[in-house]
Amino acid sequence: MMKMVAVIALVAAVGCGPQSNGGGGGGGGGDDDGMMMPDAPAGTESDGGSTVNGTPPGGTCSCDADCQDVGNHEGVCIYGICMTKASGACAMGGSTAECGPNSQCWYLSGNPQPLCWPECATYTCGGTCASDGTCEPNAQTDCDPTCGAACSCTATSCGAGNNCVNGECVPDVGAGPGPGPGPACTSLPTRDCTTGCSTLTAFNPRTSAHYDDYPINGETATNQYRSYLRRDLMMLVDYATAKTYCKSAMWTVGTARALGLGDMSEANGAIPGTSINQPGHPAGTHTNGYDIDLAYYQIGTVDNKLRAICPHTTGTQDAYHCTADPDKLDVWRHALFLGHVFESTRTRVIGVDGKAGPQLVSALNTLCMNNWLSTAACNNIVLAYETTNNGQGWYYHHHHHAHISLKPMSFTDVVLGCQSPFGCDPNVRSIPQRPAGIHRVVSK
Repeated sequence: MMKMVAVIALVAAVGCGPQSNGGGGGGGGGDDDGMMMPDAPAGTESDGGSTVNGTPPGGTCSCDADCQDVGNHEGVCIYGICMTKASGACAMGGSTAECGPNSQCWYLSGNPQPLCWPECATYTCGGTCASDGTCEPNAQTDCDPTCGAACSCTATSCGAGNNCVNGECVPDVGAGPGPGPGPACTSLPTRDCTTGCSTLTAFNPRTSAHYDDYPINGETATNQYRSYLRRDLMMLVDYATAKTYCKSAMWTVGTARALGLGDMSEANGAIPGTSINQPGHPAGTHTNGYDIDLAYYQIGTVDNKLRAICPHTTGTQDAYHCTADPDKLDVWRHALFLGHVFESTRTRVIGVDGKAGPQLVSALNTLCMNNWLSTAACNNIVLAYETTNNGQGWYYHHHHHAHISLKPMSFTDVVLGCQSPFGCDPNVRSIPQRPAGIHRVVSK
């Protein structure tokens, strides 16, 4: 089986603004109670002077109940290591005001709960001591998802109709197109740019058998001013849509047809709409051709232009996100397309709606196992979505389009990860040897 890494990123601000309709991750590793090494016996004094029981911060755990409270800070089990909850938002990564002495305040990538990470100088660490001196989980530690705040799922913990994929419960979307890899597809456009890569350019031609750069959001056929992209990202999209069209041509579900393209940047690199004093996206995204909005591959529609793929109302009001499972998403073709984009190490993140994301993770896993996607692609899945609204950014406005963001050529991955359209949050950290962004802390 190929290794697949599913990254579910929650980011700092909304990635994309509204578009017009049609016309226009976790690791494995079981917990081992025999490895528990508390720095003091159970029944020690807390910083509030009261007697507490359980495993001190830094020790190994299976459930939240295993972990000591420290003063007013509730103990939680984070991927097999005891930590505590911070008293409030972290003033900055590594601050101690929200945690008291001997712990540092950090966010765990993928959730909004600030946590107190114990310092190895004070506590015995059952995981790994990070470069900042705090104890963190590693690939060998984990916990019980039925009673721990942040744990990997197991083969039996997700319930009927779901699968456990790299520690995350996702829907079972079926067997897919069967064994791959399908057609050889030997006449594809070049994927990787070598010269003039930062040049902003337009798709030429505007439409082909595999993509459709049609006028959108006030554009006209003679003035597609929102549709300029870096040459390297344009080449990647051209390649991925062409390969999807070729590979899926004989599939019996859905139809192989062009994928609609949405907002990119203006010719001078500005946010689309800037030239008419109506920028259509928040500052920091869709600038200089690093970002593109695209439709989803669809079933039951006349084309693959940007449109909602799901019910998206609450009562009579538009909720701006899927309120039920997508009923127009061609999950297999869109997952195949994502996989071809993930072949490039320049791909920083692809954002999708929170109802579409788990289905796509499931489909990607099946396509990887059945050899439709390359090992390189399956090891580079950086898919962002938000299943509940924690105010982190991907929850809204992705029910009618996906969002691809490219890394700068000088970009180097760091431990914190960079799934936000706006770059890394220095107050957020992920766990080495686990996919960034897949972590979720249970709210209590």
